[in-house]
Amino acid sequence: MKSLAIIPDGNRRYAKKHGLPLEVAYRDGFKKVGKAMEWARDYRVESMSFWALSLENFQNRSALELRTIFSLMQKQLAEAMVKEDQVNEQQAQVKFFGRTELLPKQLRESMAALERKTEGNKKLLLNVGVAYSGQDELVRASTLLAADMKAGKVDERALASDGGKIFSNYLFTKTAPDLIIRTGDVQRLSGFLPYQSAYSEYYFSRKLWPEFTRADFAKALEYYDGTQRRFGR
Repeated sequence: MKSLAIIPDGNRRYAKKHGLPLEVAYRDGFKKVGKAMEWARDYRVESMSFWALSLENFQNRSALELRTIFSLMQKQLAEAMVKEDQVNEQQAQVKFFGRTELLPKQLRESMAALERKTEGNKKLLLNVGVAYSGQDELVRASTLLAADMKAGKVDERALASDGGKIFSNYLFTKTAPDLIIRTGDVQRLSGFLPYQSAYSEYYFSRKLWPEFTRADFAKALEYYDGTQRRFGR
């Protein structure tokens, strides 16, 4: 398997289940991302995409919860900028995608700094979706493509012959996952990478994200190994 995506659902239910403050649940969830990076490297996964925060969550969560999330993200980014951090130990190149312009300035600057710091890492590509919505991505991509066609930057004949490749250039990320794992006992994608996931396999785990283990990760990959991918054939 080359590419893997994860929808890490269940942080808030984990907090309720164990009587924990939301901050502790989200902190445990962020730590699990680091563990998943280790597991991915061990299984020779080349790229991994995480949905850290949906655009809908950004728009609908309380100000207090968003401050908690942003504070924890800022802390994680600060730790990742330390020379001996886990990101560089895993030789991971980090890229953020989504409506990042909506995020607090300090957080955006820290995200950009981490992208610059890790751009030379080649072992694992780590894509992190923040303030991301698949529907928003498709609308945005279509709008940008239409504008470029109107300006004469895109040839209609080229679009007719290879439209998929051209359209993908307007997406936040081109990475097409072989497997998408969603935790939290919810069997839907909720708009995560709708274009890129056209031929992805799906694995739904009952475990809440902070409870997800290496054994659960291995089980998901075993499931993928047992599938027969046809790519429309």
